Amino acid sequence: MKIACLGGGPAGLYFAISMKLRDPAHQVVVFERNKPDDTFGWGVVLSDEALSNLAKNDPKSADAIRSHFAYWDDIA
Repeated sequence: MKIACLGGGPAGLYFAISMKLRDPAHQVVVFERNKPDDTFGWGVVLSDEALSNLAKNDPKSADAIRSHFAYWDDIA
């Protein structure tokens, strides 16, 4: 299956990863309008339920995501 993801934000990237995990034969392309190093100064807040669902779907990506978390008590 050929799949085009419009947008390289968190949802688009995770969808692309999930589709490739479901079937490695899928041809997945992510289209992003911004440059690779562009940042916008925003974060993503995930509930415990969302984290649990991520881990059920893809434990490897969930661990990678969790390893890059910043916790509010870590922020000065």
